[in-house]
Amino acid sequence: MLLDRRSLLAAASLTAIAAPRAAWAQSLAHGVFTHGVASGDPLPDGFILWTRFVGGDGRIAWEVAEDEAFTRVAQRGVARASFASDYCVKADVRGLQPGRAYFYRFLSGAGPSFTGKTRTAPASGGDSLTVALFSCANFPFGYFHAYGHAAAREDIDLVLHTGDYIYEIQRGSYPSAAEAVPGRIIDPVTETVSLSDYYQRYATYHTDGDLLELRRVKPMSVVWDDHEIANDAWMGGAQAHQEPTEGRYIDRVAAASKAYFDWMPIRRPDNSVRLYRSFDWGDLARIVMLDTRYIGRDRQLDYRTTLGPQLAQGGADAAALAAEFRRTILDDPNRSVMGATQEQWFARTLAESKQRGQAWQIISQQVVVGDQFAPAGMTNLLPADVSPGSRAWFAAGEQMSALGLPWNLDAWQGYPAARARFLEACAANAANAVILGGDSHNCWVNNLMAASGSRLAALEFAGGSVASPGFERSLTNAAPGQRESMMRSSNPHMAFCDLTHRGYGVLKFTRTTCESEWLAFPDVRSARAPTPLVTRFTSSASATAGPGAWTL
Repeated sequence: MLLDRRSLLAAASLTAIAAPRAAWAQSLAHGVFTHGVASGDPLPDGFILWTRFVGGDGRIAWEVAEDEAFTRVAQRGVARASFASDYCVKADVRGLQPGRAYFYRFLSGAGPSFTGKTRTAPASGGDSLTVALFSCANFPFGYFHAYGHAAAREDIDLVLHTGDYIYEIQRGSYPSAAEAVPGRIIDPVTETVSLSDYYQRYATYHTDGDLLELRRVKPMSVVWDDHEIANDAWMGGAQAHQEPTEGRYIDRVAAASKAYFDWMPIRRPDNSVRLYRSFDWGDLARIVMLDTRYIGRDRQLDYRTTLGPQLAQGGADAAALAAEFRRTILDDPNRSVMGATQEQWFARTLAESKQRGQAWQIISQQVVVGDQFAPAGMTNLLPADVSPGSRAWFAAGEQMSALGLPWNLDAWQGYPAARARFLEACAANAANAVILGGDSHNCWVNNLMAASGSRLAALEFAGGSVASPGFERSLTNAAPGQRESMMRSSNPHMAFCDLTHRGYGVLKFTRTTCESEWLAFPDVRSARAPTPLVTRFTSSASATAGPGAWTL
């Protein structure tokens, strides 16, 4: 259906070029639009347009119109594709009307691109905003049904992606050759390290029809997580980067960030690695895009090199060792997730939004904020033939959780002082904060208390994955719903979780409520998309007391 729809749009675009304009278009470069069109980062007067064009001298044109036939063109301009940006083209379109839909396309001497649809943000007012939330799309693990489903929905105004848009891992590693879905083959074969490697990986991902369709019809605002660079990245290195064989980390980050900004339909920052930014949706909401992965993050702690060896020696009081670890290492106030500069910017941005009178502050970032304590007996859900690495990971989670320590040290839970500052900024400076996230591959919906315990600092919707597997991959000895009920029993702040399915979130914000959906697909290995399972929950905004708790 997507290909038929695109063919119709291309035909409509060809027909819409009036004779004088057709003659003018012939002076443009002859070539091919290779990976569709996209738009993003909407403002009241404009947005970013994106395409990729290969051919001739790269000179193409773009048009934005009020109608799909392009009889009422609002803006047009010329751009050039070049080898230096992997032939990706962006146009920062301005001078449009706020709060309305537009159609757009690119033109070449050989014909037009597909026609896309996008919209501007309202300048004031704004009765509602509906966002779709995505993360963690590992191409060989399955089909991107979530993208296709969201593309077909008329109610979604904006797509937010919290990272792991691509995976840098070598072919046949994660997933293994046996686990990979037939035909879902990534290039290059090797792990992505050089600029050329990253370009090839983005090109592979953008052969997926559902992703192309989502980008064509919805404006996007995105932030990266670790796999756009390397697994378990932080500002000084990454677990998956070995300098003796893969060169300097700073060079890898430069290559990864350039490829990201070339292929994503977002504005290029003045500083090539400053990803954090914000934009408004009228008087209703401020959308805050954070970088909690790279720009200010200190290295993740690892129980295998800190507390684990001490516990393994035996003969010492485990509770005392855990308390000492927390006091001297884990709770170090100098350990950061965002860095001091971004923390200060974040607090100011929330305060300015609240002062403007916006009801909601929507915070799009990478990793889970709420606690995740593993329940006793979780390892009983592992099969006998589970890999030694998986068994050790779940056993450590159960052991550390029993000692009152965080399970996942790569999330906010592994940086307690930084998380306390983050939530305090939400409680003190936001009206009603909703934190979006991803990374874990499972869906978590949390009520996050302020330090005083008198009100919620924020709501959290950490929305699962598009294709990357979650706990169902390892905890296979579970009855339906058992994984989820066990996890909720150990985490009272948790309103909902899904440790079984892939999917995406949809959140509709009005002046008084946030109505949310988790859409879960039972199968992403089949090319035919199944009907998603839908779970709904809501919250209410308040004028002075923060958001109300999630209710199912």
